[in-house]
Amino acid sequence: MLSQLQHLAQKGLQTGFLKSLSSTSINNDKFPLIFHYGPFASNLFFYFRHEWIQSFIRNNCGRYNFLWVDSIDQINPTSNMTIGWQTKISNNNSQPPLIIKRENQSDNDDDYLCINYIKPHEDINLTHLANERTSFWKKYFSKREKLECISSKQNQFNINYRLSSDIEPYHLETIQSNNNNNNNNSSLNLLLNINHTLITLLIDSQMKLLHPLLTAYQIGIKSTLKTTELCFYLSKLLTYKYHLRVLHLTNNDDNNNDFIPFHILLNDDTLKNGLCYVWNRDTQLNEQINVKQVAKRLADYFKALEDFV
Repeated sequence: MLSQLQHLAQKGLQTGFLKSLSSTSINNDKFPLIFHYGPFASNLFFYFRHEWIQSFIRNNCGRYNFLWVDSIDQINPTSNMTIGWQTKISNNNSQPPLIIKRENQSDNDDDYLCINYIKPHEDINLTHLANERTSFWKKYFSKREKLECISSKQNQFNINYRLSSDIEPYHLETIQSNNNNNNNNSSLNLLLNINHTLITLLIDSQMKLLHPLLTAYQIGIKSTLKTTELCFYLSKLLTYKYHLRVLHLTNNDDNNNDFIPFHILLNDDTLKNGLCYVWNRDTQLNEQINVKQVAKRLADYFKALEDFV
């Protein structure tokens, strides 16, 4: 297992997902592998945070106001408001291998995202919510059998990713309900371990097969000299109208950007027959599509992914 993690760490350093600490050696068998966030891991965190928060809002049909704050101290939660914030929590538990941390982060602190949701007590079904949250996690993992949802207390569930039977699982999310019998309301709390989440996503995807909604770039466009203007037009259309993340590819990028879910190839014949090729990373299919339809087709695909749970 350690050799696999060492190979994965080396790959992460090469691709920009990880950035090595000066004191870290990937050949040292005695200590956990510790790295800073690379630029792609920082992007991964940003996009996953958006998906995590939006999933909660979507599943509650907009019935409650949602507010993101820099600190929970800025506002007192009320029965009409759902609060989300980021914080640090001291973590004294033993750590699984391959730990990634933000710059200047203490070894004893982990970053967390928190949601505090207050609603009538009778409306909270913790078991149903735990199943709902587990389904959300399964959406982003290829090795779904490694996810486990465990009821550690009567009012609490933990969602974990178990790498193997002899390694401590990565603790991803805590779901907890706190009843307040005085006003018949309950406070529902979700707690996401950021570092464990990023590590788990990178291990599960092998730094390559990240879910299309989470990867740094969703579409790569490769053009010829004659199709450069068309390439820029498609890029602007996908970026500004459909809000997708696009990268212009060169002939030297084939091996370095195979994590991008879709590649659009514009060749000289595209200007004559109006056809381009779209390569799908997950199916390995290279489909011929009319260049006038390609942006809408891809946008519809990503919209369907957002709606799928």
